[in-house]
Parts: sequence; C-alpha cells; structure tokens
Amino acid sequence: MEYFLMKPFEGGCRIKITNRSKDILSCSIVKKGEEPDFTLSPCPLISNRFKELLEQYLPNMEFTPCVTEGKEKPAFWAFYPKEQAAEHARFLPDGSVSAVEPMGLLPVFLVPNYKKVSYVINLALAESLLRRGYVNLGLERIETLGGESHE
Repeated sequence: MEYFLMKPFEGGCRIKITNRSKDILSCSIVKKGEEPDFTLSPCPLISNRFKELLEQYLPNMEFTPCVTEGKEKPAFWAFYPKEQAAEHARFLPDGSVSAVEPMGLLPVFLVPNYKKVSYVINLALAESLLRRGYVNLGLERIETLGGESHE
C-alpha cells in the first residue's frame, strides 16, 4: 500500500473560527484569496468538493459544517478520520510523518505526535484527488513500513 502526506494549501484566503459548538462551526474570512481544499489553520478543514469525495470512500464518516459569516450553506467541513498510534509511524525532526504502517483499506487517517498532527491518505484517494483537479492542497509520498495492518 502506498501513502501520501496531505499538506495544507499555502496562501489563499485566511479563515478564522468565530464560534464553535458541537454541531456547527462559524468562521469569517480574514484575508481574501483562493479557498483551500485542505487546511490546518485555524483547525483541520476540507472544502465541499473534498467532503463529497471522502463521502464516497467513507459514507459513515462524521463531518461538522463550518459556515462562513453572512452565508447560509457551509463552505468548509471539519472532519475526524481514524487515528494511527504514533508508535506505528516514523517522523522527521519537524514532527511530520515520514513513514506509516498499513491501515488496511482506510483511505485517510491521522497520525499525531508531540509536535504536530499529520493527515495521511492512501494511493486510491490521492489518485482520485489528482484526477478531479484538486490543486489547493499538497501531496507528498511517504514510506510504508512493514508489518500488520492497524485499521
């Protein structure tokens, strides 16, 4: 199985969370620009079109809508992928994940450590993103460690 580290979109608009509740997030755009398909700032958020794609792979995944002030429909979604324990991964000095053990057929998962949280996707999801022209996020191939699947 091949995996890729999802890197947040650099540049573009800047988002600020103005209100958090269990069921909905409210945000404002504090700097105009191109909207990201994936960002970690101010919290992990994905675009509507990324959410639609993830729902094809994970129909039971939970998402929290993030509504931009002055609009009725969500522009972004907080998402909550399964977690891989840090002991099943290898990290770079900056805290980014450099290698993971297989997670079965799971298309996306997160790998936390004491420095940062990394979001990892499998080859099938990476190819789906690239085929559909998702350019407002980065993908970097990472190593797959031997061992059992930890799904």
